[in-house]
Amino acid sequence: MDFFFRSYLKQVVSIHQAMFDKLLFEEEKEVGADLAELFEDVGKTYLLLSERISEKCSSPSLQD
Repeated sequence: MDFFFRSYLKQVVSIHQAMFDKLLFEEEKEVGADLAELFEDVGKTYLLLSERISEKCSSPSLQD
């Protein structure tokens, strides 16, 4: 399960990194709504992942 979860996290971060590369670093246009939506999506995604990781770390079965 740990391997799957780590693989999923790597995939999520890679996707977001590619999106930031395109919208923030590659395009020469002004900062726009697409970038704002990406920041919002990334923020929500990482908050949810943080909650899941915290729950997983505090699970009694992991502390035995």
